[in-house]
Amino acid sequence: MSWLIDSLRKQLKYQIIIPFLILAVIVSVVGLLVVAFFLASQQQDRFDNELAAATRTVSDTILAQEQANLNFLREVAFAQRNMITGAPAVADALNETNVEGLRLALEPFFLQGTSRSDVRLDRLIAFGRDGRTIVDFERPPLATDSTYITHAPLDLSNAWFIPRVLNDEADSRGDKYAGLIQFSNTQTLYLATVAPVRIDNAVVGGLIVAVRIDSLLNTILQQTRLDGIILYDLEGKVIASTFSRPYVTPNLDPNLVANLKNNPDPFGRSLFTTESINGDEYQFAYAPLTIRGARNGILAAIRAREEVLATWANFSPLMTFITLSFGVSISLLGLWVAKQITEPLEEVANAAREVANGNWERKANVRTQNEIGELAKNVNFLTEILTDMLITVRAESSQRKAIVESITDGVIYIDTSGNIEMINRVGRRLLGISDEAPLPNRLSDLPLEQLREGIPGFGDQRAQDLYALGPYIVRLSIADVQDEKDGELLGHVAVLQNLTEEVMVDRAKTNFIGTISHELRTPLTVIRGNADLLLRGLAGPLEEEQQTFVEAIRLHANSMTNLISNVITIANLDSGSLKSTLEPLDIRRPIEDAIWQAQSQIKAKGLQLEIHLPKKLPPVLADFDHVRTIMTQLLDNARRYTNAGTITIRAIPQSDIMRIEVSDTGRGIPPTMHEQIFERFVRGDGVSEGINSSERGIGLGLAICKQLVERMGGTIGVESAPGQGSTFFFTLRYADDTASPEKPATRMESAA
Repeated sequence: MSWLIDSLRKQLKYQIIIPFLILAVIVSVVGLLVVAFFLASQQQDRFDNELAAATRTVSDTILAQEQANLNFLREVAFAQRNMITGAPAVADALNETNVEGLRLALEPFFLQGTSRSDVRLDRLIAFGRDGRTIVDFERPPLATDSTYITHAPLDLSNAWFIPRVLNDEADSRGDKYAGLIQFSNTQTLYLATVAPVRIDNAVVGGLIVAVRIDSLLNTILQQTRLDGIILYDLEGKVIASTFSRPYVTPNLDPNLVANLKNNPDPFGRSLFTTESINGDEYQFAYAPLTIRGARNGILAAIRAREEVLATWANFSPLMTFITLSFGVSISLLGLWVAKQITEPLEEVANAAREVANGNWERKANVRTQNEIGELAKNVNFLTEILTDMLITVRAESSQRKAIVESITDGVIYIDTSGNIEMINRVGRRLLGISDEAPLPNRLSDLPLEQLREGIPGFGDQRAQDLYALGPYIVRLSIADVQDEKDGELLGHVAVLQNLTEEVMVDRAKTNFIGTISHELRTPLTVIRGNADLLLRGLAGPLEEEQQTFVEAIRLHANSMTNLISNVITIANLDSGSLKSTLEPLDIRRPIEDAIWQAQSQIKAKGLQLEIHLPKKLPPVLADFDHVRTIMTQLLDNARRYTNAGTITIRAIPQSDIMRIEVSDTGRGIPPTMHEQIFERFVRGDGVSEGINSSERGIGLGLAICKQLVERMGGTIGVESAPGQGSTFFFTLRYADDTASPEKPATRMESAA
């Protein structure tokens, strides 16, 4: 203990700080205690008034939601037939129990209601005369888009409101009912409004508009200065709360429930309690929960009592002035005393600062004989040594820096801990960082977004490691920096190569091809249509030779249309505008759709079509349009290169994937072409499938298949030999496969 006291006495900083620190603490504590004493009651009154006002706001918002539900029900119940979509009137669909028509009529209202801030729709139900639901739409709790789920039919005939609606009963408030409802198939509490649907004054069914109570409470919570909202039933039991575990909301005290029931004007004088939640103190304000003019329960608005407990933070002007006056006086006295002691230290600090700024001739002029004088002598000695070393180091550093700054690519140096140490001028320009701005901490902090869609191709290869960096597109390359002597890892260097112009040129090419293809498809459609009309004799009878010419025009127009469609698909893939929606899918549907489109051409060529699709196939994770396009391309490919025989389609469930095959009895493909055949503009062996073939294409169909299959996480390949036909196959993951394809860790991840 004695050594600590001696240390405090001998060290200069403690001799200055401790006395004034003690005085400052005493003055601050006394001032805060006085202010807290005078402001405590005033703060509590203001807090109570604000909490009571917030409670009224919560009740008014619930009433407004009830009215919004009622207004929305009027719009839906009186909806007439939609001539554009073909949807029937809601009342007619209910009267005829037209399930599909009712779905078509209600779906636009449901999607509109989920996006309207005044409705906040979560569930829309239509029920018939027997009390069973016909249509039941619900938005998932965490959905952020227009997705929704459809519930199976549910018997609501025993619900308290169903007999009243179906029997066309009405009370003093009308024939529409509202309340807190919990459906058996979700066990979720809703604020629901129910209305009958009539035709010629006869009830043919009803509609229910429901908002999840938990979502409504959380929305209200965000609009008010509250920390929580709890709903109780009329007996004081909790039915909804914005609090979650580990806090368990208690039931209300019976005496409090009785006081609320007997309070004729609950908002005139709110009832308050105080509770501790997770170690923090909260104040509860209670008021009745009124729905459709009747008390349905009790609501509690909750707010943390930090403002009340922290009254010391709200100084009155007078006490603030007194406290500041004491503090300023003490500070001035401390500054005067400290100045007598610290002036020599400031001289040493100024000398060190100027040396660091480049004034290497600066010396500390201190003549005192105490510790500060000894410090000044040592600082001057060290300055001379460091000056010589600094001159040498700066010369080498300037040379290296000049080399790095002259590189036309962005260069980033990262130490072994993953921290960024240096970025050259080009790199700062690409990142939008000025020369004076601080560097990002790690490589993962850079605003790099890897390109997933619209990745350009340079030569025969698809570009890899491309990232969007603000207005630029760069290629990121990372290499290790090792010591020349022992190979020790010193860090990493990342190079940002600006490929913006190259990518823009590639995208301009893709857009140009897509635009030209779209423009060509329009006149081809006219040519095809007119050729069909001529062949059917709608423009007058044709001679045999004329029919031959028109048929040739139609066939070549069809070939050109298919070719241009493939070019457009490739352009959409390259530009990233073609989207993929992976969902559980019955693989039979797109396969049968593709077969229906291709079977007439297959039969016209005299080929047999065999289909082997088991009746029960597990669902796969795929995009319907993608699978249909793949099958259409493979069937067209088999038809083109098979002169006689059979085309066979198979779906083979395997342990972890679904395999789909398209086999033919055509000329076959050499093994050397099995990989190349899936590249763009590759067409068979280049002889029989060359430019003079009547069935020629431009070599895009299989390339499209490969990209679409890989988008869905599958693989594609071919099994073939010359003269033995070909079997093209592709695989798809099952719908319950949650694993994603493994990707090896990149240097960027290890460096970050």
